[in-house]
Amino acid sequence: MIEEPAARALRATHAWFEVNSGWAPPDPATLADWSADGVCRCPDECLVALEGVCEHGLASWKLVLDALAVEDATNRWPGA
Repeated sequence: MIEEPAARALRATHAWFEVNSGWAPPDPATLADWSADGVCRCPDECLVALEGVCEHGLASWKLVLDALAVEDATNRWPGA
């Protein structure tokens, strides 16, 4: 279960996606480089802690991608 500040940031991030085009998640190598440094970017390019939230209320890419992975795992078809 995602804690409330992170859940709030994820909702804000998805709303941000709706009105901002041109964004793309980082590739795995970039995310690994950030992780090695203990930092991450948000979709608006703010630099935050790995599972942080920027001053604009957006979740880090790690939080976004982790939440999507959980959602994908939860919504798989039985037997898939």
